[in-house]
Amino acid sequence: MPHTLCERLGGRVDDGATTSRAKARTPFAERPPTLLRHVRWRAADLGAAFRAGLDRELAERRGFQWLAVVFGAGAAMYFTLPREPFAPALLGASAVLAAVAAAFYWRGRTLRLVMAASVLLAGASAAKLRVDRLATPHVARPFAAGIEGRVVSRQDRAELRPRIVLDRLTTDADWVGELPERVRVTLSERHALPPLGAEITFRGRLMPVPGPIVPGGYDPRRAVFFDGIGGGGFIFGGWTLIRAPPGFTHELAIGRMRAAIVARIAAVEPGDAGAVAAALLVGERSAIPVEVKEDLRRAGLAHLLAISGLHMMLVAGTTFYVARALLALSPGLALSRPIRKWAAVAALVAATAYLALSGGSVATIRAYVMAAVMFSAMLVDRPAISMRNLAIAAFIVIALQPESVLEPGFQMSFSAVVALIAAWEAWRDRRVRRLGDGDVLPAWRVVRLGWRFFLGVALTTLVAGLATAPFAAFHFERVASYSLLGNLLAAPVVSLVVMPFGLLSLIAMPLGLEGLPLAVMGRGIEALLAIAAWVAALPGAELRAPPIAPAALVTLSMGLLWLCLWRERWRLLGLPVMALGLGLIPLLAERPDVMVAPEGTVVAVRDASGTLRVSGSRAGSYAIDQFFDKEADAPPPGDALRQGVTCDALGCLVGGDGYRVAHVRDAAAFPEDCRRADIVVTPLTAPADCAAALVIDRTRLRRFGAHALSADFSDAAPAFDVRTARSHHPRPWQASGSE
Repeated sequence: MPHTLCERLGGRVDDGATTSRAKARTPFAERPPTLLRHVRWRAADLGAAFRAGLDRELAERRGFQWLAVVFGAGAAMYFTLPREPFAPALLGASAVLAAVAAAFYWRGRTLRLVMAASVLLAGASAAKLRVDRLATPHVARPFAAGIEGRVVSRQDRAELRPRIVLDRLTTDADWVGELPERVRVTLSERHALPPLGAEITFRGRLMPVPGPIVPGGYDPRRAVFFDGIGGGGFIFGGWTLIRAPPGFTHELAIGRMRAAIVARIAAVEPGDAGAVAAALLVGERSAIPVEVKEDLRRAGLAHLLAISGLHMMLVAGTTFYVARALLALSPGLALSRPIRKWAAVAALVAATAYLALSGGSVATIRAYVMAAVMFSAMLVDRPAISMRNLAIAAFIVIALQPESVLEPGFQMSFSAVVALIAAWEAWRDRRVRRLGDGDVLPAWRVVRLGWRFFLGVALTTLVAGLATAPFAAFHFERVASYSLLGNLLAAPVVSLVVMPFGLLSLIAMPLGLEGLPLAVMGRGIEALLAIAAWVAALPGAELRAPPIAPAALVTLSMGLLWLCLWRERWRLLGLPVMALGLGLIPLLAERPDVMVAPEGTVVAVRDASGTLRVSGSRAGSYAIDQFFDKEADAPPPGDALRQGVTCDALGCLVGGDGYRVAHVRDAAAFPEDCRRADIVVTPLTAPADCAAALVIDRTRLRRFGAHALSADFSDAAPAFDVRTARSHHPRPWQASGSE
């Protein structure tokens, strides 16, 4: 009989019991599993489940919507580059990667990362081509001269001076260089607006469009760049008509029609209701008073003023259901013809007409694309509402207007729709148990329908509000506390009264019968404004949000997308990612110690208490509002804004937290201030031998624009973290003339 293992190790056999000088070892297969082995097994199981779930998701083509996300990320990446890329390199790299991915796909392999990289570069290429197409000469420096041009846009603003946009420009000043394609000039209130299409002449002053007051803040120059405007200015006195507008031009036909509709609305409803009606029907918001806008914003109803998805779908949806109901009155048509598709065509026509009348803003184009994709899906027997259709709309919008990915309208609109579709899919797939066969009482059906309507509005508002809250806080630094209440009260008024009768008034306007529907629409708008005023007056109706760093917003966005775009259970991993984004908000909050306006005439310095003190401006000015835009507190009133600021005829001295900032307004102050101040800021050219640790003068400001910096004087050598509005290599929308 062969020896046992114990015998081979030096043990002995005694009455069938095995003993050993060495401790007996348990075979490997019989050892109890350790904690590490449990973790490895569990990780392997989770990995296998994730891969299986991912395969199911991709089999249902859920990866297509992620390609839309990557396409948008590519467009956003282009706008954050430090310098302008080379267009052929972007296009060539995207094409090569796409060809490689396609070649492997036809061979039965899918290179997902290569495909994603190709789409990323395609998004950046779309943005580059858009910017190159819009690049136009800009006003290089201010000048006054005689100017001629054609009026292509008019804006009669409430409580502000009217302004017009001109093209086909000529001037009698021969030293200004090449003129831009379009400029926007302001008129005096004493003079009437010229008619659209008229060619006029005037004496005026043109100047470059100003850049941002604070790096990363609102940039007027970037905003007008994508409107094709290369300069601004104002008219001295009045204007003279050179040539009357032609009877009909394709370019100006829509503008004239919009102006005529606004005039007809004002004739029936001349007050605030008429101004809001003009905004809802043709996108003309200039006549709305500031207090009305403030009430709507504080009540969380400001989105109603922009013609976006809500308005477009109310118009198109109303047209669809009315057309289908009318066609269904004929049994022959209802049973033998595709009346649903015919109604979808009618809705597309209505949406297209509404887009033309609205003026074609970014939000309206985005809403139209989404509506067109939805109704086009009906024509080819596809689901009307789906993430895939939303992804198609995102591809189209980003390809047409890639700059919109950085704008609040795009971010809030698509985040709201993504969240709503995800919530609708979860609601649709839920398990419902009904214990009864019907309604117990006849009136119970009405109660149930009312409850469903209320619940639908509440859930829609809640989901959309939560999805858009981070973007609203990031861009506007404010949160409407009672947005849910305001939308619950206003939604029935807008959906059942305002927009249906507004659509009816547009239909009746060619016949001159718009009076009655506009009157009903006006009463609905008055109810809407009353709701907004009541909600806005509630205590704590508006809260100031903390500043949110871009990295925190990106983290929140990725968590939201992960939660909404997948359908497997592991989509819930998006929740901790969103929680991480919320946790990053206080960690990444930036509070610059010194901010300098582009011209160097206004400086804000944070003192030891953390409060900004300002030299060179007064409370209520635009620069002060921009400086305090991301502050937790409002600007101190009156003289408190300059507490700790010592001034004389030559300049001011502002004390920071352990350092001093000299704001020099006269060159005679340089010898003393360069010696005793740590930082010198001046709109003048500083001497080359200025001994201050940091000098921000006219030369630097003209090159880099506004400054924001954090200073550290704790060590022997002071350290500065400086951010500027422009980099060493200005982008096309930044290099539009000297500051």
